Amino acid sequence: MKLGQQLNIKQNQSLIMTPQLQQAIKLLQLTNIELSDFIEKAQLENPFLKENSPTITKKNVEEKNSNTYENMNSSVDPLKIDNKLDLENTFDTHISSNSIMENKKLFDKEVIRSGSITSAGEVIEKTLKHEVSLREHLINQINLTFKNNHSKSIAIAMIDYLHPSGWFISSICEVAKELNVEISIVEKTLSKLKNLEPIGIFSQNLAECLKIQLVENKKFNQHFETLLENLSMLPSGKFRQISKLCKVSEDKLFKMIKILRSLNPKPADAFNQENTNVDQPDIIVTRSAKGWRIDLNGSTLPSVNVDECYIEEMNNYNLDEKSNAFALEKIGEARWLKKAVDQRNKTILKVTSEILKKQVGFFRHGFSHMKPMILKDISDEIGMHESTVSRVTNSKLILTEWGVMPLKNFFSASILGSENSELYAASAVRETIKNLISSEIAGKPLSDDKLAGILNKEGMDVARRTVAKYRDMLNIPSSSQRRKQARLMKFAQN
Repeated sequence: MKLGQQLNIKQNQSLIMTPQLQQAIKLLQLTNIELSDFIEKAQLENPFLKENSPTITKKNVEEKNSNTYENMNSSVDPLKIDNKLDLENTFDTHISSNSIMENKKLFDKEVIRSGSITSAGEVIEKTLKHEVSLREHLINQINLTFKNNHSKSIAIAMIDYLHPSGWFISSICEVAKELNVEISIVEKTLSKLKNLEPIGIFSQNLAECLKIQLVENKKFNQHFETLLENLSMLPSGKFRQISKLCKVSEDKLFKMIKILRSLNPKPADAFNQENTNVDQPDIIVTRSAKGWRIDLNGSTLPSVNVDECYIEEMNNYNLDEKSNAFALEKIGEARWLKKAVDQRNKTILKVTSEILKKQVGFFRHGFSHMKPMILKDISDEIGMHESTVSRVTNSKLILTEWGVMPLKNFFSASILGSENSELYAASAVRETIKNLISSEIAGKPLSDDKLAGILNKEGMDVARRTVAKYRDMLNIPSSSQRRKQARLMKFAQN
């Protein structure tokens, strides 16, 4: 046996994530409102950060409009931003001096312009004042109802499966599969969610929705139970037959029906009508005679203000070593945060600008002109990594002429058009299906076959099963279910 020592040298490349780089990445992911909360917390911990004024003055708006992307018809971008997002170098604020006076340059005033700000007044013209949404209302109750974080996360995720009416008509098996949990957990969670307000929320059908309200009002009994089991008979006017089933007189039946009509068959309507506000957008795209303009929403976007007067004042103090080190650290953090937020805003504008260029058909004509696009299409053009584009688009909302929508919705798979003529975005096909169904005649719903036929006539080569899949993704019931619901809704609202 031969014994010996051997030296092996192996070279590895790895990215060291400094705390500043990690925080810069975090800032990129935040929405404007989340960023505002982050900066407020930073102000409490850093004496060199000034509080933001709640009033956005004309001067502030003009000062911060330097980063607006305008005139997208031009071949040259009006704003020049470095293609490489070198977060680690851009935000380097290492300080090694023991004296504030020795670091005089540290206190020289810097003007770091953040992304273009649209004034609060301009945003109000496009979006209504924020009120509590149904989602927020439900989350507040979920936080009180569910004890552990895992249960809360499942309950909150199930909000996304609600029908606009407030019913939970999705398949429990499919929901369990998508959430990667046991069916029994979804069932148990759903049972608790049905106890939330508005009364009747998360009901699985009209009968259950009405039953929950009757129980809450202490009017539910065996007669009502039989009536709810036979709701489908009401539109046909078979009152004598129904009264016999319920074991009540016809007069009593009519009183019961009157009570049913006083209930709310669509629990979510109170929020859909009274809280007609849309979520606050992070980005606003407008069109004028000069071309396209991209702004960051000034009513939600915070600014980072370094207290230069306080820094100058500190130069006159003779600080001990510990206080001096603390001041240097906090000044460095304040200046870094100002630069980091500026870079975040520029990156968002840059990504949105490229999305606008590639999806200009949508911005001009609407969802049917959405093109298939993946993250790489944007990252290649602007010289950033796909992960950076993903962080920008995952949580941001954009306001267009067609409403407020998630920025990530611009990324979609493709569907081949008829005769291989053109690629269509899957999101455009889904939106077309949604619009066709929303405009169908009540009581005469379009079947999946008919929808596929209409889409094919418009050049979208889509099979019936694809229509069914997209319809399910939109949480839209089948044509037979919609027909039945239309009958019941018509009766309930008469």
